[in-house]
Amino acid sequence: MYKAAPPRTRLFAWTMTDVEILILADPTIHGTEKVINIMREIDHETPWPEEPIDFSTLWCRVVSLRCTEWKFVLRDFPQPLMDIRKYYVYGQLVGAEQLAPKRAIRTVAVHLGEPFDPYVIERGMLPLKFYHDFNCGIESFSYAFGPCWEPVIAQCNLSFSQISAPSRDPSPPLTFWDKMRLLLHGRLTMEVKQLTVLLHASLDPYNTTEEMAITWEGVAMDWTNAKFVYKGDLNVFVRTASKYDDVQLLKIPNLKLILGIQWVCLGDPNDHHSIIQCAPDKIPEYSSNQVHDSFRAFRSQNVNLSIVLETKPVPNEPNSPPLLLLYGSTLKWIENLKLILSGVTRPTKRGKIFKNVRPRKVQLSRHYRKVRLLMGLHKFQVFYWMSFSMQRGCEFFGGRLSSSSEHMLSLIPLDDGLKHRPKAEWSVVYMNSELNDFEVWLKSAYHDEFDTETPSSPKPPVEKCYCLSVAKVSYGRETAFPSQPGCERNKDMPTHKLVVYDLRGAWTKSNRNVAFALFDTFMKNTRLKKNLSTDALKFFRKDSTSTPLKRRNTDASGTPTNTAIQTIQTSSAVQDSSSPMSKLQSGHAANMLQQLIAEVDNNAVVYSDDLSAVSRQPHLQGLQACQEDDVMHKNWQITLVNAQVLLKGCETKGYIIISAAKAEIIQRIHRPAWKDRTLVSKTTWVGSLECMQYYATVNAGGENDTANENIMWLTIDNIQEKESAPISEPSEVPNMVGSGVSVGAVVSDTVGASNSRQLQRIVSRCKCEFFYADYGDISVDLEAIAEIPPPPQEEVGPWESKPSAVDAFTLMHHDLDVCTNSLQYAMLLDIVNNLLLYVEPTRKEALEKLARMRFKLQLQTMEDQRKPIQNKQMEVRTLQSKLRRLEKESYLVNKALEENPDEEELIELRQDAERLERLMNECKNQLNTQSEELDLMLSCYKESQLLANARLATTRSDKPLTIVRANEICFKHAQWRLTEADGQIGIADLVLSNFLYTKNSKSDDSVEHLLELGYLRMTNLLPNEIYKEVLCPTEIQYDMPIEHKKVLRVFCRERPPVGGISVKEHFEINLVPLTIGLTKKFYNTMMKFCFPERDETSDYNDKPTEEEVEQKGKKIRSRRNRDSNFYVHIDDVEKMKERAEKNKLFVYIKIPEVPVKVSYKGNKEKNLEDLRDYSLVIPTLEYHNMTWTWLDLLMAIRNDSKRVILSQAIKQKLQIKRNTGSLDDCSAPQEEDKARMLFGSRHAPENRSIRKGVSGVFKFGK
Repeated sequence: MYKAAPPRTRLFAWTMTDVEILILADPTIHGTEKVINIMREIDHETPWPEEPIDFSTLWCRVVSLRCTEWKFVLRDFPQPLMDIRKYYVYGQLVGAEQLAPKRAIRTVAVHLGEPFDPYVIERGMLPLKFYHDFNCGIESFSYAFGPCWEPVIAQCNLSFSQISAPSRDPSPPLTFWDKMRLLLHGRLTMEVKQLTVLLHASLDPYNTTEEMAITWEGVAMDWTNAKFVYKGDLNVFVRTASKYDDVQLLKIPNLKLILGIQWVCLGDPNDHHSIIQCAPDKIPEYSSNQVHDSFRAFRSQNVNLSIVLETKPVPNEPNSPPLLLLYGSTLKWIENLKLILSGVTRPTKRGKIFKNVRPRKVQLSRHYRKVRLLMGLHKFQVFYWMSFSMQRGCEFFGGRLSSSSEHMLSLIPLDDGLKHRPKAEWSVVYMNSELNDFEVWLKSAYHDEFDTETPSSPKPPVEKCYCLSVAKVSYGRETAFPSQPGCERNKDMPTHKLVVYDLRGAWTKSNRNVAFALFDTFMKNTRLKKNLSTDALKFFRKDSTSTPLKRRNTDASGTPTNTAIQTIQTSSAVQDSSSPMSKLQSGHAANMLQQLIAEVDNNAVVYSDDLSAVSRQPHLQGLQACQEDDVMHKNWQITLVNAQVLLKGCETKGYIIISAAKAEIIQRIHRPAWKDRTLVSKTTWVGSLECMQYYATVNAGGENDTANENIMWLTIDNIQEKESAPISEPSEVPNMVGSGVSVGAVVSDTVGASNSRQLQRIVSRCKCEFFYADYGDISVDLEAIAEIPPPPQEEVGPWESKPSAVDAFTLMHHDLDVCTNSLQYAMLLDIVNNLLLYVEPTRKEALEKLARMRFKLQLQTMEDQRKPIQNKQMEVRTLQSKLRRLEKESYLVNKALEENPDEEELIELRQDAERLERLMNECKNQLNTQSEELDLMLSCYKESQLLANARLATTRSDKPLTIVRANEICFKHAQWRLTEADGQIGIADLVLSNFLYTKNSKSDDSVEHLLELGYLRMTNLLPNEIYKEVLCPTEIQYDMPIEHKKVLRVFCRERPPVGGISVKEHFEINLVPLTIGLTKKFYNTMMKFCFPERDETSDYNDKPTEEEVEQKGKKIRSRRNRDSNFYVHIDDVEKMKERAEKNKLFVYIKIPEVPVKVSYKGNKEKNLEDLRDYSLVIPTLEYHNMTWTWLDLLMAIRNDSKRVILSQAIKQKLQIKRNTGSLDDCSAPQEEDKARMLFGSRHAPENRSIRKGVSGVFKFGK
């Protein structure tokens, strides 16, 4: 074996080919004074000593060096560490060594052997310094580096220490950058045609395929004292053994890069003449109490780095801006490279065993103190594609980009009982950025549902859709460090400040599909990485000695030991140990009593039942949590100036534009709050949209009109709020024609009739606000809190309940003035259904699979689910390894195809390429399927474990029932005008006020819904109508006990699902007495408004057409035939899933009776159906333990109400009523007998409630 492969005897090899060296001397550069002048001219930044310097060595030469090839190779690695081609350097070189003083002279005993005595000589310890001024020209320069070579480089350093012994000076050794500062001085100018830096992305030292290539084309480099300047074209390539090989990741033409270095030293960093080494036996006396350091003033404590990046347009190529090209697989590859480069280097031959106990050298990456970055790009482009096939992706186009920032590195020591090096943490001191003319475009292929393709198949055409554009974006960040003395954080000064000017966005069907596809791919990759990590298994590893609920106990072992917490607990314990009377005296009731006693002689308080003016804002949990006075500082402030967003549906033509003159979103960091006896973090978001408007197209537009073309964006005058000012110039008059500031006004660039598209304001200028409070789930670090709030006191009475920490969201609309026609109403419904509430088909399939998996795993125990999950993880890892192997084989085959093989080999290689492509597509499909199944299994297992923990907590009563999340939506006043197709002639007015919807989610997965409406009124605007008030509450007296004057109240309490079936524990609807005035003409107009797709001649009734009857019959027949042998029998899991999707269990439903006054007028002058002020009563409806769908519930309410109302209407129509003027009670039975003679006994009494239960449906008497 040794004969076949001889052992390696070298660590590295340095080879130079065709070397030519010329060294010239001249009288003009000879002599002490002349050489010193040259030294001072080259190193002009170094202060020259006042006293003259004597040199033991001093020379100056003109040097010229040429070589064809210069290589530096480590061991037998196939790739050289450094490779230089056609190298030429010329310039002046000065060598100088100062004459050593007495303290820098050491004695050395030379043993000559017998019979001679040892001879003692003196040697100077000052180094030989070089001063240079070189110009260099290189055709190709390549440098490779990677963590895989660091052990070999460390071994080389150990070998060099045996050749060149370290200095005998007892000072700590200098780092290599300080040695270069001490020994090398001058200037180096290089012109390189191609400069390449290779970063290895593999831990294999023999790797030649996985690497990142950073290449400079035509670069000019100038290296002076602590400054590097590069000018050229920068390109970054990714080299990997796949079809992404040699992909150009980054292209920056005409780039200027400046690296400025500032050394932080105790003295002058350029003063190297004052450094005098010291012999070991001549250490000064003042160094006896401290470590001697001859380089103390010169040694760098830290280094500050400034980086300047600047691009300018290329003169001959104006359309070549900086370009960044990204793929999904490329991002994964870059992340792998980042992990490899950031790894900790393993020690090489260090420790007592190898007699090497010297301290580890300081790394340059941990030597930085401040880094300043200044970047200016005249223009840039960014392209992102999901895969190499380029079927889905996005593009970013930007104008001028300027950014300046400063970053600081802090080394934080760790004190946990073990030896650690300090932890490196980077922080941002400040950052200011500005971006102009930024655009986002989404790209998708026409036939993008077929992701699999062969190499011979042509690429489908790509459609480009407009998504977003901004005129200007400015970002500012300034961090206040608490460690700085006298630096206090200003609460009103945000840390991050973002301002966006003239934002224009479009959300259409195409944008929705591409955005969802990109997001779905990103989430799949993230979940796959998380599911294959060890953290996925850590979640369900059980500890036999503890339970998941151990942290919630109030025992001292479950809470961190802190003196402040102990003090708080002690004070609260003292209060709890007192008597109930002392609790009452020290509670909130005593404070109220003292306040009332103090104000009894000053203020006259009168109680009033009229609460119409009372605002609902204090009752909103999100608003109340965001307005508390416990703000520490503002974290984010986002401002949008003159923003507008276009929304275009899928089923209707035309679009809607939402605009806001100013939108502001603020994130605040509050003091920690108590939640479930735990101190957690608190963060709030507050947002407001001022001068918010909705615009919509009046007509539908042409057939070929798309959202990408002919978009009529709003001008700034139509977005901002106009101030009322007199017309000063006649030129302003044409701008006001056909426009206005009120709702319903038309915005158009053309005055008068025109075929161009017009926009109509459908919602006038209003204000919208939202509030969100978020409480963390993990307890905060108590040592980092300056002030710890006291824990809340326990409630001692029903009036002392305090709001708890609940995650709450509140959305508030103040005044809404809406005006829409039928087309605009259809557009609104289309946008809400198909854009805002859209769920991807793949997402629906995933939810169905998750539901099926959930029901399937309910039949298994938790222990039985662990082994299949681990097996599935192993299958996914195997498929990943197989895919990487196939990609590498395909790369080798394609590389062989590029070498122009013979015809026979060419045919065979093409067949292999097609076969490998087909296998890769199959492997990708299998990997996607298996990863989805793994994600479903882990999700179901985690859900089952959480449910088990929740049941255990409920059984042990460790945690009381609390509200964990609250959602609230409200608006004060809304007026909606329904118009004809022209958008001007009104049909009806609808007025709503004091709308409130709340949803409270509790800790046991139960939910409470509450919907309240303060006022409701609908007015008929059609001409010559007898009834103008279509719907309104019946007039009531002011002293009637109406609860806050609510017209509608809907309450629903949901229990946790049982077997996947939703359980409605309590469902109640309350309505005030209503007055209805309706005409046939108004009814037909409203039906045409809401359903314009129906035939105009059709009658809007509930009778189905023949086609509907035929289709319904087909469905029934097909449903009956499912029991035949043709259909596969549905298993139990599928039955459970279908039953859970449709049915709901209503435990209790109550709808109290509602008096209604009805008036109706048909089309004819006199009609039997006409009604006028008929008083009807919708009966009380109660249902118990009914398993229904929502449609079943509506049909039951309709049928039960219709029977009673119809009988009441017929009874009053024929004037069959009691004689109210008679005082004889016997008249009532006579009237009922007459009604039975005419209509039978089918009608029920008006005051009798209808109840349904488990026994069956209520049946009327016969």
